[in-house]
Formats: sequence, C-alpha cells, structure tokens
Amino acid sequence: MNLKLILLIPIIEILLFVLFGDFLGFFVVLLLIITTGVVGLLILRSNVSISEIKELASNPNDWLYRKVSGVLLLIPGFFTDILALVMLVKGLRNIVWKFLISQKSRQKEERKDEKDKVIEAEYRDLDEDR
Repeated sequence: MNLKLILLIPIIEILLFVLFGDFLGFFVVLLLIITTGVVGLLILRSNVSISEIKELASNPNDWLYRKVSGVLLLIPGFFTDILALVMLVKGLRNIVWKFLISQKSRQKEERKDEKDKVIEAEYRDLDEDR
C-alpha cells in the first residue's frame, strides 16, 4: 500500500464525515458510526466450534477477511467502513483483487521498461574552459 494513501485516509475520513453530516445530519452520522463499531465488534468476536475449525483450516482466507473487515468497521469513518464492506462481500472482493493484481503487473512492466531505457547525452567539462 502506498504511503501517500495511508496519509490521505484521515483527510478522506474527515471530508466524508462533513459531507455525510451535512447530508444526513449529525445524530444520524453518529448513530451510523456507533452501529458500524458494534457490528465490527460482533464480527471480531470469535465463537468457533470444532466443526468450524475444519472449515477454517481448508479456507483461512474468508476468516482473515472477516477479521480485517471487523477491525476496519471498528475504526470510526465511512471510508474504512466501505473498505470493510468490500472485504466482506466475496464478489466485490474478487473484483478488487483482480484490479489490484492487474495494476501491480502494469507497474512492474513500467519499471522494467524504465530500467531498459538508455539516455545518451554529450557533456563538456565547464572547468576546462577557464
């Protein structure tokens, strides 16, 4: 994850608080934030039975996505809540992963092209003219 995006998250959260606060009202926004925090706590709460352990062992990704989305729901803000909902819905998660993988491969190709470029130039030493 790019450091610039991590630094922009609080700014995005503040902007979304203000926008949703103007659109929905202060108390509705406050209620939404408290509700998503409670939902995050419920998702993080772990009541795993023995039969579910076998299922978790075969596919740990769903468990991991659920826990990360629970943490994101605990963080107050609409941007992190949207990210958490994307991680909870399998179809959206697959779309996002395909997009991220294609972006990464495109960045690798661009870096590879930049390494192969040779810049030819002529120079002269300015100290020799004196």
